[in-house]
Formats: sequence, structure tokens, C-alpha cells
Amino acid sequence: MKIIGISGLLPSKRISNQHILDLIERHSKKNFEGDLTRTLMMIDKLLTKNGTESRYWLAKNESPMELMKTAFAAALKQANIDKKSIDLLIFASVSRGFIEPANSTFIAKALGLTCRNHDIVDACMGWVTSMDIINDKMKANTIQRAAIINMEFGVNAKQSAASKNFALRSTSELAYKLPSFNLGEAVTVTLLSNESPKNFTFNYINRPDWCELCTVPLKDWRSFCNASDIDRIAHGQGNFRFTSFGEKMHEAGIKESTTLLSEITRKKGNIDCIFTHTSSPKTNEIILRQFGLADKNHNIGKDVGNIASASVPYGIFDAIQQGVLMKDNDCLVCTGSAGMSFATVKFKS
Repeated sequence: MKIIGISGLLPSKRISNQHILDLIERHSKKNFEGDLTRTLMMIDKLLTKNGTESRYWLAKNESPMELMKTAFAAALKQANIDKKSIDLLIFASVSRGFIEPANSTFIAKALGLTCRNHDIVDACMGWVTSMDIINDKMKANTIQRAAIINMEFGVNAKQSAASKNFALRSTSELAYKLPSFNLGEAVTVTLLSNESPKNFTFNYINRPDWCELCTVPLKDWRSFCNASDIDRIAHGQGNFRFTSFGEKMHEAGIKESTTLLSEITRKKGNIDCIFTHTSSPKTNEIILRQFGLADKNHNIGKDVGNIASASVPYGIFDAIQQGVLMKDNDCLVCTGSAGMSFATVKFKS
């Protein structure tokens, strides 16, 4: 499997850390219990410690679907293929407008595609999981070309999973609301062909025992989880609220990612460029520094924030645009996700 076209777009509204602090102050001052000024100073330090400096959100005149269509056209031009030759379309985002039907049906309609299409729901691991599924189908010779669409626009809308988290009632809520403040928005399109069937290798560690650490629950979520999960999920007050215990997640992420990278480095293969999840640029640096790989990381997180499932494909796109990633470079993806799952992916560009 080879990536034959990849494109990404950020919305135009740049959001600084100071903008985030202003939002929190405006939404919290009426009901906050405690010293809000001191809490804002704490948040500022934590954002700096995380490594995020900016993120991009939709402006009033921008539409996720229009950005997606523009990105698709750019990827298609790069791949130099007819869109009718695409056999499979996967929509692999955290953000979505529909549980039924698959959100991919609306994407296919917008792009004029009639190929088989479906959604992959795997939190921030959506792109990696989609790549793995497509890779298997291409090895089996059941498809020749495929497209993955990632559209992460879950921050700025009034009813989004994260928007209500800017209202703090106390400092203690930072334990599960802080990750909301790093979120950015983006769209990516990845086009794939079935050449080089052994190009991609995937390795995972799965820890479902930590699944309650990061959630966006639906209305009847209590009927679909374990009794032991309820207390932690309920902190976010349920129904579509983004709740993420970021510190605990990153503790787990360092441990499991280190295990995966130990296996990669033990094999002593060449690595030219590394692409990571953008939730915490500083955590990524800590992990990679242990193996002498920090200088190989194409760090976009400080500029774009946590763009969830679009993190890795946007990083690849940006590396190509910056002239960092060349043809036949040896690439490594190192990423983690709510659920919780961790992955490394090796491939040649």
C-alpha cells in the first residue's frame, strides 16, 4: 500500500493561548468558586508545559464540508487519478453529524462518489485503524484504491462536545477539562493505492481497562458501559460532554508508547521522519528523547493543537509541504488514543 495523494486544510481563525484564557474567564466568572485569576495563571502555565501555542477554529464564513471538498480536490490532483477509480471511502473522524446513516454517505454524496463507503469510529486512532483495514483489503486484492477522510471540527460549535468546558466552576474541574483547551480543527484527505503490499507494518497495545479516561458519551451512555466506569464519566455531566483525564492518559501513554518504541528501536531500522498524535508536543518529546529520536519528530502540535484523528495525516501533509519528507523516506507513526490504544506504524513514503 502506498499513499498516492494527501492533503490537509486548517480553518482560518488562529486561536492563541491567551484567547483560550479569555474564553475561560468570560464563561467562568459568574459561577466560579475560588480564585479565578490564580486558576487562569495555572492554566496558562499548563498550556505552556503541554507545548501548544496555537490552534485553528472555523471562522463564521467557513464550512467543514467545503474545506473537505477543497482538500479532496487537492489530493486527487496530487494522485493524478480519476475519482471513479476509488473503490472504498472511509470517514474516520471523532467529529460527526450522524450516528445513522454512516456520515460517510454524506461525504460520498458531496464528492460525487458511489463506491462502498462506511465510518470507522476509533477516537483519535481512526486514521491508523482505517489504514490497517485498507491495507488488509489491498493485500487480499479486494480493492485497488481507497480514500480516508478526517474532519475534526468539534470545538467551536455552540453544541460541540468541548465548547461547554470553557465554563469552570472550580479548579478541580481542570483534571478532566484541561485537554479541551488544546483542541484544534482540521480536515485531511488520504488517497491510497495497492502497490507495494508489504510497505506498511502495524503494531498495537490495547488497554480497554482505561477506556473511561476519555469519553464523549451519548444520552443513554450508562446502559452501555460498566458500573465501574460511571463515576469517572459522570464528571463531565454526560450527554455529548468531552471528558478527558489528560494527566492520567499521558502517564499511560508514556509507558505503553515506550514499550512499542523499544521494540522498534531493537530492530535497528532506519527512521527518517516521525509523526505523532498532537495532544501534547512536550510529552511526545519526552517519549522520543529516550530513544534519541526527538529530532526526527515533525512537530506540528505546537502550531495546530490537538487535531485528533487528523494529527498524523496532517503531519505527513505538512512535512511534504515543508520539504522535510521526501520520496522513499523511512517513516514512523507513534500515536495513542482514547479507548485506550497505542500504535506504531512503519512505512516508506
